[in-house]
Amino acid sequence: MFRESIDKKKGMLFSWERPRFINMWMKNTQISLDMIWLNSEQEILCLKKNTKPFDLTPIGCNQKAIYVIELNAGSIKKYQIKKGKRFRFKSISELQ
Repeated sequence: MFRESIDKKKGMLFSWERPRFINMWMKNTQISLDMIWLNSEQEILCLKKNTKPFDLTPIGCNQKAIYVIELNAGSIKKYQIKKGKRFRFKSISELQ
């Protein structure tokens, strides 16, 4: 929240302990985002492009996820991100 920008090729990762139906919103978010829901295997379950800044409407996935990645709007199209593909990232515990 309250971000005015996200650096190119960077994003925000949100994680939960267990798979669940995750809803996000754009309250106090000043920029449009692309959102990506992932399961525990880092497989893409759902995509939402070009969210509306400041919108309070819940944005969710119809499948249980454990991660949500937020990127600059247009990233899904630019990098040809598709459902069923896998992201590759290390967990925080692996980075320490």
